[in-house]
Amino acid sequence: MPFLWKKPNTQKRERKNGKEAQALIDASVLKKNNISRLTIDERWTRLFVNLPMSPAIEKAQNEMNELIKKEAMLLQEQESLEPRKKKVMNRIISLTKDAFDNNDEAAKSELRDCRKEIERINERMEKILEDIEKVNNELKEANIRLLNESVRYVFSTLRSNRERAETITRELERIRQKEQELQEELDSINLDWTSYAVQFTELLGSDLVKTLESQYGLEGLKHETDNSGTDAKN
Repeated sequence: MPFLWKKPNTQKRERKNGKEAQALIDASVLKKNNISRLTIDERWTRLFVNLPMSPAIEKAQNEMNELIKKEAMLLQEQESLEPRKKKVMNRIISLTKDAFDNNDEAAKSELRDCRKEIERINERMEKILEDIEKVNNELKEANIRLLNESVRYVFSTLRSNRERAETITRELERIRQKEQELQEELDSINLDWTSYAVQFTELLGSDLVKTLESQYGLEGLKHETDNSGTDAKN
């Protein structure tokens, strides 16, 4: 994914002072990929469907969401000022004739108030524009921070998981090999006691064989004894 990196020589991960270098993602990446509000971008949220967010990513996410809320409040206020300003302007037009043609003092007083109100609205609208621009800049920085942190975290996690999976695979292979070796050893020592029991019974008699079985902890082994062994012959 070369588009993620700022310079070609930063595509390889480097370690400096024991710490992994951060991914270098700048504003050009945001513009190229149409990224404006990362926390509400499905392309980003899908990254964490099966992967839990790190504390750093959660913190960056919350900070961006606060900026998005602030921006929405400013835009809402901006929209509310437009009809308010238009209403006052219409009132000024309607008062002008009475104030100047008819020399109406009340109309003049209200006209002055309306003009002051227009000034306040204009000042507030200018301040809102400044605040919106400031929030947009902060959002851009927040996008860059969050995207860099997400890339570092997800790619590092994927690499760690892959390394762990390789370790587990090797361990499972070692266990399978050990199991095979143990099975082969088991097969080599798994003697058929039945045939030996019959032979010893013929040689020594069933009573002595049973006594020997008890002494050597071999009771319960299934075997066929021939009661017509040595004892019967004697």
